[in-house]
Amino acid sequence: METVGIEDAGRLAHVVSGTVDAERLTLFSTMKNEMGFLPAWLDHHRAIGFEQFLIWDDASDDGSFDYLCAQPDVVVMHSDLSFGDLLRYRDPDGAVREERAGTYFKIALPHLFFDGAFVGYVDADEFLILPPGVTSIREVVDRLRTEGAPSAVASVVEFFPASANGLKGELPQNFDALIKAYPYFQCEPLVALRPGAQPELLGKSKTARLFKRYGVEPQVVRRGWQRVWMSSRAKKAQQFQKSPRHKTPLVLRDAQSRLTGSHYGNLAPSSEVLLTVAHFVFTAQFADKIDRATAWGAHANAAAKYRYYAQLLERMQDVEDGFLDESSVSYEGPEQLLRCGLMRW
Repeated sequence: METVGIEDAGRLAHVVSGTVDAERLTLFSTMKNEMGFLPAWLDHHRAIGFEQFLIWDDASDDGSFDYLCAQPDVVVMHSDLSFGDLLRYRDPDGAVREERAGTYFKIALPHLFFDGAFVGYVDADEFLILPPGVTSIREVVDRLRTEGAPSAVASVVEFFPASANGLKGELPQNFDALIKAYPYFQCEPLVALRPGAQPELLGKSKTARLFKRYGVEPQVVRRGWQRVWMSSRAKKAQQFQKSPRHKTPLVLRDAQSRLTGSHYGNLAPSSEVLLTVAHFVFTAQFADKIDRATAWGAHANAAAKYRYYAQLLERMQDVEDGFLDESSVSYEGPEQLLRCGLMRW
């Protein structure tokens, strides 16, 4: 297995469409076959002030690659590696760990182009929500620079319909329509900011609550030689994978500051700014996403979580208001996120 550092990203991936403008406020993402979300995702993040999109496309074949290449504000990169390919990653501090190529590119690719700039990071089914009265992500960047903070974290809030029947039909094509179709979220804090330290995670994700409510329990599946012997690591890999309660969607990229994985920066984030990322897991694409993730096996631990999602969806069929509990509320606006402790400004 090859050992790579951030400096190797330029030989492992290359630009296939567009030209990076290092002066533009840029949102980075890794994607594969996300045509369903792409128009809404791009339009929303343009509307909140991102000026350029840097996308590592993992060999999409659903039309999203051509769609991305046709956008004048999108730069597309490719690699011979796929998201789930394993690398031995050596971080700038010298620590070495095994990392999936997709996560490595998330850490490393923006470093090829941006020095001293804040870069955004969200996935295709995630939509960044700004605080009340804030009209542009540039205002957030300016506040972080004034504060001297290297990053801002966000609560990752899962949105959902009232019942599994709400997952039928077509996927909405803009952010407002997504909120209308999947309006509910849990009004409970997920992140506690701490001065000079990484955030403290609170409570449980909606996914974890649903697994418990519907009795979806980890099951060890043995294939091939694992029927004879299976390592403890392989068994652990098939336990529940926690859904994210937070991530770091805005990070300063320089010699000292960087993203370290899917959810953390290497330095303590702002203790005054907490954004919100709306995560649309439970949508009209839910069943299809389960099938795709399981087939690819590129997600964490061969997509074990999606096997459990399939069980959950089966058990929720025909349960009236099956997604809702005493803390579920319908979204009205970002002021509500402040009141629920899911945002701070």
